[in-house]
Amino acid sequence: MATIPQITATEPDTTNGAPAAQALHVELNTNPDPVRVSPSANDPAHADLVLVGSRRSTLAIDCRKIVLHVPTGPNSPDLTSDLNSATPQISLPGWTATTNTTAKTITFTPTSGHATIERDKGVTLQLMGLRINTVVGSSPLRVDVEWTESGDDYWSTDSTTIDIGKFPADFALRNFIPEQLVIDNGGSVKLNWESSGASSLKLLYDAADVNVLNKSTFTVNNVRHTTVFYLRATVQAGGNTVERILSTTVTVRIPDLEVANLTVNGSITAKGDLIAPNGHRLAVKGEVAFEEAVQLFGDVQRLTLTSGYQQFIAPTDGLAVLIVRKHSGSSDTHGGYISAVRVAWVRPLRGKTASAILPLTKGMRGTFGYEGNVSEDSVTLFWMPFGSGALTEPDKALLDSAPVASPAAQEVPDAD
Repeated sequence: MATIPQITATEPDTTNGAPAAQALHVELNTNPDPVRVSPSANDPAHADLVLVGSRRSTLAIDCRKIVLHVPTGPNSPDLTSDLNSATPQISLPGWTATTNTTAKTITFTPTSGHATIERDKGVTLQLMGLRINTVVGSSPLRVDVEWTESGDDYWSTDSTTIDIGKFPADFALRNFIPEQLVIDNGGSVKLNWESSGASSLKLLYDAADVNVLNKSTFTVNNVRHTTVFYLRATVQAGGNTVERILSTTVTVRIPDLEVANLTVNGSITAKGDLIAPNGHRLAVKGEVAFEEAVQLFGDVQRLTLTSGYQQFIAPTDGLAVLIVRKHSGSSDTHGGYISAVRVAWVRPLRGKTASAILPLTKGMRGTFGYEGNVSEDSVTLFWMPFGSGALTEPDKALLDSAPVASPAAQEVPDAD
């Protein structure tokens, strides 16, 4: 379970035109969590703010000032009405804190003018016992870090802003936990939580947005990939709104995966079907090796010639396979053919079968036919598409409207 921080960081200053690395990565913890507003009467509410700044670099930096800008006043965007109520502390030795109620700042400075923060180190700032004002809302706490790379004299200032929500005393949103952290593909996950005092409560995951107000549990079925679930509570008090978000992650064993583009430098092993949907293609650059049978073609379509010629249009790339079976008659005067960019003739001997194969590209018009007495032979065309795609309904052509000028001049050898 985690609270989603609302943090923004400014672009750091540049050195010689190149942006410098962020000095410190700042995170906030509060006690209580979340922060609650003071009642209009009786004892005020207080909160401890702990800011942890981490140095995420292999280089040390010199730091001469860290400034907290604390929104102070009686309104919704203000955090406290009394900045002096907090006790500021810092983890770095030899640093002091100065509170300026006019500027609404607490400034931490080293007595030596500047101090070094080593690589992979950090600093912790604390505001202990800060009195919270009485108005629900979200307060932007800004952290300015004035720094330079060790040994340099060019000083930069990084700013990080963290929104701190102030909630009513009766508000709660906690213990957002799945009953199982790891599930099988297609399994269900039951989510549990505790909540009170919210104006709205939504469960968010993938594209789902589920209203779960006044609920403490919800079951999500058919989870097929590792999923982050968010629980978002909104409190509205008058014209002021504040929001709190918790998150939890459920891991799916052997998950489904959907990406825009995928580059794999190693091997890919498909234990199921490898499918390219209609309108898409599977392109392979390089060799393809098949250790077992692979189906490259879609559904095979069969066309039988009863007389004359028949024409067709290839809806995809594919193979047109002509099969001629001679029952009687002479192979000298009878033959079947298939034509498109070229002509392939077949003239089987009596009692024999011959075939011809013609590759076609998408959109190409082809013709298959027979010269002689079709009652003596059977002439069949099989369309084998690469992918899927049935031939358009073939057009009957007149017997004397030969699709080629002289098919006999382009004969292939007779089949035995």
